[in-house]
Amino acid sequence: MKKVESVICPFCCHRFHPNEADFRLPAAKGKKKAKDGLELDELLYDYQIEILQATEKEATSKAMQPPAIEVEGNPSVKFDEREIEKYGFAQHVTYTPPEGKKTTCEKRLCPNCHNDLPTGYGIRETLLISILGDARVGKSVFLTVLISELENNIDFPSKLTFIGDAHVRDTFYENYQKPLLKNHELISSTKRKKIPPYAFNFWYRYKNEDGAMEENTIDIIFYDIAGEDLRDDAGIRQNGFNIKDSLGLIFLVDPTNFNKMSDLFRVSDASLIEAIPEENSNQQIFNTLYNYFLGMEREKSSIPMALLLSKADLLSFVNLDFFSNKPENRIQHIFGDEQHAGAVNMRSVKGLNQEVRELLSYLGEERILNNALGCFKAVNCFAISSLGKKPTVEQISDPDTNETIEKGYVDGPLEPFRVKEAFYWILMRHRHMLKFENKRYSLHSTKTVEKLSFVQRILAFLAGR
Repeated sequence: MKKVESVICPFCCHRFHPNEADFRLPAAKGKKKAKDGLELDELLYDYQIEILQATEKEATSKAMQPPAIEVEGNPSVKFDEREIEKYGFAQHVTYTPPEGKKTTCEKRLCPNCHNDLPTGYGIRETLLISILGDARVGKSVFLTVLISELENNIDFPSKLTFIGDAHVRDTFYENYQKPLLKNHELISSTKRKKIPPYAFNFWYRYKNEDGAMEENTIDIIFYDIAGEDLRDDAGIRQNGFNIKDSLGLIFLVDPTNFNKMSDLFRVSDASLIEAIPEENSNQQIFNTLYNYFLGMEREKSSIPMALLLSKADLLSFVNLDFFSNKPENRIQHIFGDEQHAGAVNMRSVKGLNQEVRELLSYLGEERILNNALGCFKAVNCFAISSLGKKPTVEQISDPDTNETIEKGYVDGPLEPFRVKEAFYWILMRHRHMLKFENKRYSLHSTKTVEKLSFVQRILAFLAGR
């Protein structure tokens, strides 16, 4: 097993070697002893105040924990040499204080913020993936359905296991998975705040260059960021600072936001008017991303960006001449998943990318793509539907406030399509998955990017002469 040289904290994005992690002493057992031995963890307290902007009372409550111990240079700590040999760092340590009995510590902490690290963090490579887009574009719905699709994958054998904090897992189930996947109720828009990371281990089997099956396992950290936090520098630096350290970005664009589509919806299906957001902040978001990524940089970001046209099922409710001239219509008529049998089907990915780009141009929305291409070196367009069908939106009275609110739901089971393709593409870009093209399997090559950078340097040199 290849040993990981460094990891990045999912909470504060501090990078460190896995053997630099601190350990938390076990909590006292029993109700009467629940508060015994607790002390204020200052690093965790600072994270709660500075990053989560919690109140002093909330931060103090969260930061009252059993003591944390630093392991480097601590004579009271003993390691399991077999773990050091196998992984390059310890998964647990034995702590014997000068006065007291020997204790086994297994809860590993980020040395910078003292949040709990996911189970087995540092054994495998980690990909941070941020979900971006304007408010009400469907980011939380997309993430919930993506996780469900990966848990029940039909493309190749795989398994998605939650490895993060148990409270975060339970909250995600109650607030996202249960309402949407079981009750078919739409998820409310994400509020402006720092959303906790969702940590998963993704084990999967894929085809190698000979077409034989191999297996791999990586840790995936998903981030869901409120659309309002992407519109200004303060919001993105406070609640979206993980974007700069992400290894993949998924940017959702809502076609109901497009002026031409809005007019067509009003003519073809009046009920769709309710789905049209009141404002379009795509330009503002890209301006913020540009300032955040490129304000002091000379080159575009090398983070792969997947630009997703969400709610693609709604395109079937309008009559677009664009589709009449497409011999192979990949967006409006193929309501189903493209097959990626053990590798990324590049014919599908490239064809969809080209068609979405042409559709954006046809609808007069070229600036969305131009904005993306102006910030990122690698951009691929996709068309997806997280629900697969048009939701119903009703005006109801909130039982708590008696105010009129919107309540959305889906009639019958969800029928999502193509929600996994962008995820596969990001894995392919990082050589965690092979691509299938021209009847052969191969790893993604970085030569094109290197050659492009060289050409850009030559052009810059000639321009400066």
